[in-house]
Amino acid sequence: MPSKPLSGKRLVLLGAGVIAFLALGIFLAFAFIGRKQLVRASFLSEGRRRLGDFGEGVAHCAVSTGLPPSSPLVPAEFDQLKGPGYTSSAQDWAAEAFRCAHFAPTDATCHFQIGWKRHDAESGEVQAFGDVDQDGRPDTRMTAPVKCTFKGPSVIEKCGIGPVHEEAITAVER
Repeated sequence: MPSKPLSGKRLVLLGAGVIAFLALGIFLAFAFIGRKQLVRASFLSEGRRRLGDFGEGVAHCAVSTGLPPSSPLVPAEFDQLKGPGYTSSAQDWAAEAFRCAHFAPTDATCHFQIGWKRHDAESGEVQAFGDVDQDGRPDTRMTAPVKCTFKGPSVIEKCGIGPVHEEAITAVER
């Protein structure tokens, strides 16, 4: 059976259909990639903000009572960050470092584990571990140093938080 030649009208309609299909595919690919990048940037911003707030609180606390002891990470298990994130309760923030820093963000979902690690009477670091690519494994570590200077034995003159340092990690490193 011989095939029917395409008329000009049918050829234009077929070409328009192919072009529309390709344009839709390109749009969807960019939309998906763009959304992923937006979510990643949002998570990183959250981690930096929470780390900065906590570090400033620890530095302020240290001037009056000294640097607090190390705290546990909140949430306690990294797996608790899966899915939409972790919504904490007031009990999560009961450690002395969190109380002293007045840091208990129970009002929003969190995508990072947050904690404090004291090195000595003069320094420590606030820490955050996150899963910004949402694959269920820690892939980002953020730290910011907190350093104090003394004006006499056991009398802190001032404390401050340093810049946030970010690095990619593997689950084995943690």
